[in-house]
Amino acid sequence: MKRLYYILLGLTTLFCSCNDWLDVTPKTNVEEKDLFKNEQGFKEALTGVYIKMSTTQLYGREMTYGFIDQLAQRYFNNENLETDYDKITWYTYPSTRTQTYYETFWSSDYNLIANLNNLIDNIDKRGDVIHTAGYKDIIKGEALGLRSFLYFDLLRMFGPIYKDNASSPSIPYRTHLNRDVAKLLPASVVADSIVKSLKQAETLLENDPMNIAFPSYDDDSSTDPFLKHRFNRMNKYAVKAELARVYMWMGDKVNAAKYAQEVIDAKKADGSKRFALITDNAQDKVGSTELLFAVNMDSQTFPSRVKSEFMIAMWNKYIILGDGNRLDKIFDTTVDGQNDMRYKDGAGFAIGSNGAYMLKYTQSGLYSPVLQNTMPLIRLPEMYYILAECTDDLAESADLLSIVRGARGLEDLQPFANESEKLYNIEKEYRKEFYGEGQLWFFYKRHGYKTFQFCPIMNMTEARYRFPIPDDETVLGNVN
Repeated sequence: MKRLYYILLGLTTLFCSCNDWLDVTPKTNVEEKDLFKNEQGFKEALTGVYIKMSTTQLYGREMTYGFIDQLAQRYFNNENLETDYDKITWYTYPSTRTQTYYETFWSSDYNLIANLNNLIDNIDKRGDVIHTAGYKDIIKGEALGLRSFLYFDLLRMFGPIYKDNASSPSIPYRTHLNRDVAKLLPASVVADSIVKSLKQAETLLENDPMNIAFPSYDDDSSTDPFLKHRFNRMNKYAVKAELARVYMWMGDKVNAAKYAQEVIDAKKADGSKRFALITDNAQDKVGSTELLFAVNMDSQTFPSRVKSEFMIAMWNKYIILGDGNRLDKIFDTTVDGQNDMRYKDGAGFAIGSNGAYMLKYTQSGLYSPVLQNTMPLIRLPEMYYILAECTDDLAESADLLSIVRGARGLEDLQPFANESEKLYNIEKEYRKEFYGEGQLWFFYKRHGYKTFQFCPIMNMTEARYRFPIPDDETVLGNVN
């Protein structure tokens, strides 16, 4: 994949479509000197990254509800029964089942990082052409935040189980666009670099206007389109939430809790909560007031794709539950009952005699058009789960989980008896809350689970969790 590091020399590769939420049109194959000659060019360069992130190969499917969630055993289809060998190949690298996915993640993410590095270099050299007050900081802050977000997911996929092997060579970390051979850096060095970059983004986004309001019908003509719907952008609180995630991965519970609490405590100008847990998902299935960061999907293809991929009648290879008992086990209904809105028929799932399928991304009946075609990447409940994991007080941990459970229609938890019971309940809430969002697999990896619910392997080694560096990266000399 030699092209990853050379494709952008002298030009910036952007992407052809444009999402409704941003009033700019990205271009393809634009000469760098022309693209960055004015403010609009910087907007277009940034827009291209968001659009590429929303493709099915990345966060539009495979890194959210697709391949990554399949690894966490979220789906099962009775019409496509797998042999024991077939099940194990999901955790074999390379295999004919897995190789295309992880090689695409590697190539696409590093292509996006190259674009972002090019943008950041140019904003430092040519940023004086950005004349709108505050825009230079916002564009650079978003670019640094996005680059960190992508690097962290690469580290989570291609790096070691951090708590066991933080010094292991993991991935290259580039901050400039050049031809230099990139070294595989220790996971701890990459994580420290991500934190440093996120803190730079945090400073630059300090004055982020955070234009988010629900319900919203997009009738505020006084707001610059570039600054609307900040939940669809790498905003100041998305950066703080990502810092909480990264610190949690590193085992730094003090800083993880600090940033998670800052997000939870965020206030609007009137003193009300900036983000709030929803208590009804009948029309608000992605959790509008919980969205810290989401990407906007292609409005021409996403609604029809959701219908075709999540309907039982279609019997896709995966992403449905052909066994209703599996859904009951995921939500532990024998203990927690069936009142959880994330589970309930017609709300969280459509449940029938043939099984069940998720309704989270259903596009009909939404109470706000701004929520259409939304793919959540970071949501508020994760901040409560991080706090629950960070505290040593077992009663406080149960209370923090109960805040989210209560919003979802479940009873409060009693104080945990020990750390093992605490972790089990946190894992169970990740199972319920982030179905179709790709986060459960990384929870299992962070803790180095030897096995997990429905896992076909009883001894999950690091090699089962860790995607390998694509062969041609090392053969062609791009990394060493």
